[in-house]
This record gives sequence, C-alpha cells and structure tokens, in this order.
Amino acid sequence: MGRIIPGSNSRTKPRGALNCAFAKPRTPAPNRIIRKILLPLGACLLLLTASACQVKVTYPNAAGTLFIRQQICDLHDFKTGFFKRENDLKGHGFLTYSFHRDPQDPKTYILAFKCSNLKKAADLIGSSNFYISCVGAGLGLPLVWAGVDVPAPPNQGPTPKEGGIVVGRYKVRDYGAWKRDWDAANGDGKTRLGRGFVFRALSQYRAADDPNTVIVVYGVSDVPQARANWESDTEKNTMESAGVTKKDLWFGADLEEGSIQ
Repeated sequence: MGRIIPGSNSRTKPRGALNCAFAKPRTPAPNRIIRKILLPLGACLLLLTASACQVKVTYPNAAGTLFIRQQICDLHDFKTGFFKRENDLKGHGFLTYSFHRDPQDPKTYILAFKCSNLKKAADLIGSSNFYISCVGAGLGLPLVWAGVDVPAPPNQGPTPKEGGIVVGRYKVRDYGAWKRDWDAANGDGKTRLGRGFVFRALSQYRAADDPNTVIVVYGVSDVPQARANWESDTEKNTMESAGVTKKDLWFGADLEEGSIQ
C-alpha cells in the first residue's frame, strides 16, 4: 500500500492523542452488536457537525490534489478503515497518497491525495461511508483544501530528504501577476537554501472554490526551521509585496507515501 519512511511507525499511537469516545479501545472489545450501533451513530454525529460547520464547495471534474488536515487518534486504524476494498478508492479517482504529522501536535496529520477527479474523491471524503469506516480511529473534524493541477516546475534535483512538507494556501489580488513572480522565483524546480534548511517547490494548484486562491507545496529538509522562516515578519513582507492578502500554512513531517491499490 506504500512505503514507510525510515524512522516512522504509523502503528504507534502518538503521544497526546485524542481521547475519543468512539476510538477503538485497547481493553477487550465491547459486544459486537453495541459496537455496530455506536460506530455508525458516532459517524453520523460527526458528519452532521461537519456539514453544519463547513461551507459547501462544488468541486470540478478535474485532476488535482485533496489536502486534509485532521486529528486522528490511531493512524493504523484510520488506514485499515480508509483503504478497505469497499471504499473503491480507485473508482473515486484516488491515485496516490502521502501522510505527514505536525511536529507541534502529534495527533494532527496532513493527508494528501492526488486524484484524477476531484469531485469523485471529495464526494467520498464527505460521505457517511468515509466517517463510518474511519470513526473507530478517533477522527476529528477534517479541514479540506482542494487544488486543481497547474503545470508543475521541472524536476531539477532531489527532494530534500528526512524532512517534510509545507502546504501554503494564499489568497492573491491578481493570480496572473502572482504566478509570474512565483515562477520567476521557483519555476525551475531547483533546490534552494533557506535559513537553516533547504527547500524545493514541488507543486502548485488553483483552489477549486476560488480562482484567486492558490495552493503551493514545498519539500523541506527541516520542518521546524521552515516553520520559523515561513511565519517570520520577513516572509510576511515578501508575501505582501507579491500580492498575497491572506495566507494559511500547514507543516508536516513525512511519514509515508504510496500508490492507491
């Protein structure tokens, strides 16, 4: 189902994990009938809460990537539920995946799914089947970003190793002007030196719900150093000069990646 990056152990429950009422217990399993009632009930409650809290987005029938930031008690249980055959991931357009963990909050994960069809994939993520199959892992409410593919920079060097990713979601005043500046600075795909780390632009997307919002992914050699750089006043001024009016950043240490079977 994919390779595990050396040094990671997705079967180990992270310290500080959610104390979820519907997480799979480590004590002897409860009566199966009760569990069959509780899990769908928990999934329905989570789905209703998510539906009430999130703005409805119409996703296009286009290739792109879904980025999901979510609290998970047990990543192994999540994978068992999500990758099961009944979910028909290939039929919903899922192609590849990568999993990352926020170094500042080990119960928060970034899940990236490359898809041939964003609408089909998003329909599965928003369905009751997804919540029912995964609620036993102790899920929090997911925050989903969907990006439509933009031609990627050429691969001019290796991705920084033993690090992670930075996912930036930028609201820009003028997409054309921003893209010209970004391509000039990052479009060759080469590895660059930051303050205490190296990084390389990996991919660029336009948000499915707003043509003037872009999503950019960088591979970085040191996630804490990258966070300090991207959250600095210097970087804030650089972004403002480039026409960025709002930014949101996710940081994740690499765990594993692979193809959808």
